Amino acid sequence: MTLLRKTFRTMRENKAPYLGAFFMVLISSMLLVGMTMVANNLELIFNALSADHMLGDAEFSVSSDLNISSLEEQTNASIEKSSVADVELPSGQTLRIFAANETLNRHAVLEGDDLDEDSILIDPLFASTNDLKIGDSVDIGGKEFSVAGTVVLPNYIYVIRSTEEMINDPSKFGIAVLSQSNMAAMPGTSDFYAVRFADRTDIHEQELSFRSQLLAEGIEITDWESTTNKSMVTFVSLEITTLSTMSKVVPGMLLILSVILLSILLKRMIQRETAVIGTLYALGYRQSELLRHYLLFPLIVAGTGGFLGVLLGLAMVSPMLNFMLSVFPMPVDAYQTNYAFLAIGLLLPVIVLSLVSYVVIIRLLRVSPADLMKGSRVSEKTNFIERALKLDRFSFNTKFQIREQVRSLSRTGFLLFGVIVATILLLYGLTMQSSLNYMLNEGIAALYNLKYEYVFNDLQTDSPPEGFEQFNGVYVTPDQDTSANFAIIGVFPQSTRIQLKDTSGDKLIPDRVIITKILADKLNVGIGDELHVTNDEDLKAYTLTIEAVADSAAGEFIFMPFADLNQMLDMPADAYIGIWGDEQMQFPEGALSSTKDMDAVAAGIRNLISQSSIMVYSLIIMSFILGLIIIFLVTGLIIEENRNTISLFKILGYRPKEVNKLILDSNTIVVVIGYLIGIPVLLISVTAFMQSLTESMQMTIPTRLNSWYMLLGFVIVMVTYQTAKILSRKKVNRIPLSEALKAGTE
Repeated sequence: MTLLRKTFRTMRENKAPYLGAFFMVLISSMLLVGMTMVANNLELIFNALSADHMLGDAEFSVSSDLNISSLEEQTNASIEKSSVADVELPSGQTLRIFAANETLNRHAVLEGDDLDEDSILIDPLFASTNDLKIGDSVDIGGKEFSVAGTVVLPNYIYVIRSTEEMINDPSKFGIAVLSQSNMAAMPGTSDFYAVRFADRTDIHEQELSFRSQLLAEGIEITDWESTTNKSMVTFVSLEITTLSTMSKVVPGMLLILSVILLSILLKRMIQRETAVIGTLYALGYRQSELLRHYLLFPLIVAGTGGFLGVLLGLAMVSPMLNFMLSVFPMPVDAYQTNYAFLAIGLLLPVIVLSLVSYVVIIRLLRVSPADLMKGSRVSEKTNFIERALKLDRFSFNTKFQIREQVRSLSRTGFLLFGVIVATILLLYGLTMQSSLNYMLNEGIAALYNLKYEYVFNDLQTDSPPEGFEQFNGVYVTPDQDTSANFAIIGVFPQSTRIQLKDTSGDKLIPDRVIITKILADKLNVGIGDELHVTNDEDLKAYTLTIEAVADSAAGEFIFMPFADLNQMLDMPADAYIGIWGDEQMQFPEGALSSTKDMDAVAAGIRNLISQSSIMVYSLIIMSFILGLIIIFLVTGLIIEENRNTISLFKILGYRPKEVNKLILDSNTIVVVIGYLIGIPVLLISVTAFMQSLTESMQMTIPTRLNSWYMLLGFVIVMVTYQTAKILSRKKVNRIPLSEALKAGTE
């Protein structure tokens, strides 16, 4: 009981460091439980929707009708024909309307009733944004339909017009579902097929086999889109992956900081209390009793912090999931509470902190009572770093500040690691914004000298409209990475629409095979290397020799001469699939496969940058608070360890400003080094993270950090440091002159 009272008394007398460790454990457990359970529930909801409503493995268009029953038997797959049409409403918005399927990609009603012949189902974001309620009427192609309810399609969860737009804008675009009979009577529809394989392993190989079967039967595939490449579906997987990754990285870093901090505190405490421990030994206390006493500190911090963190993490699951499901609407029966995550959130900090603390404590308690009573555990020996620095050549102030760092490597390491973590959190959002800006300004804007791109359903041989430039293209899959696919674009050597530069900034003329640097790095190929690819349409194999690398951030492409590509594809010399120009054109219904508005692409990226501002500001505030706590705690440790020295400085006539400079400014170099180390660590981490998300995003975002953002981050870190110093000055000023005299008397 006596030792227990001492535990609480010690923690009350040194509240700041223990509270700091407590909040780090609390936040760590909260994020671990909250983010992991949100990601887990989101994945379960997505998997349930995919399985219950039969998400197809691919969607494709062909030149003629299929014999579905025969093909299903041959390929062990389910196939269903469907149709889609883009309809402009009288109010100006566009609805992409799908026919209600019976087998694959079946719609799920979120609210209201299911379809009948006089009704329509609309996606919830479009309905709420445009004030459409259940029972309202909508004019579709001159016919009035009643809104029966809201809907989600498993193959169109994230509602965007195209991959390039990136951000959903329900004020302009949405999706809807009509009965098959109503869709059959609607003008301007396009037919397509969906396929789902019975064997759920190795889907990619089954897709290749399925397409080979179509080609063997003389059926031309005009369009093929695997679900794994469809942003409307994979953005959900992207969010799940992001949450899962962040739920491990951020709590892990905070837990490491807590471990280091508590280790320092326990080591310092035992070193200060060596005489007390020796006396307790002499009075009959056993080592196990003292060990239990000192283990109470990490147990109290980790236990209370972990318990409250688990409760807060559990509380954040519902609002976070509701927010996610407002972006990715999906039907939910009930959220699942995974008690294993709760146990991990509670026990992981306790186990880790207790084990590390045990190692620290047991090493310090393995000393005889007589030596402990002499206080011999407080070592004054210089370590190898201090001896190697040869400090005698520096002034007293410089020597003192350097010794403050090298004589307590654990404390310096805690500060250094803490500043690195704060830097990563601070600059993460800014790096994302900087990377998107770079992709927009140095990638898309630098590569394309055009406003519109029109891609036709069929090959064209007529002269393009005046002012437009034709191009050809084909999607291929590299043999070395069957999960990746990219476009080979055939352009004229004298093209004015495509602007390529090499890594030195010199202009590249597309009169040879040129690969973008992003794709070259991904496939690990360079100038002179051969690249073996397979045509995604007819599965023919081709071999390309890389002749140049373009330093472009616009995407993953290979550019080659127009005539050479047509010859390679065995097409007419003047055949093309698309045109580039600056004017908006109108084409006959069904003539176009896709339209790309470069202003809309740029607007999508700017919208993404704008929407990420909340995350950026949140991370800046979080990193400021974290940095403030860490620097304040380390400064407090320095002050406590130098109470006698500070008192002696005052006796010797040092002014308060000089004492503060000697004691509080000693961490400046560590803070600066931590920030400088944090930048490359951040860039490496973000690059690896972005590469892992490339497949889900269907684009590659090059990692860049604007120099102005680096400067802004440095200013914020130094402001944090100065704030911590200001908060610590009162501690220095409160130390009386009698402290040094008291120490001498003892």
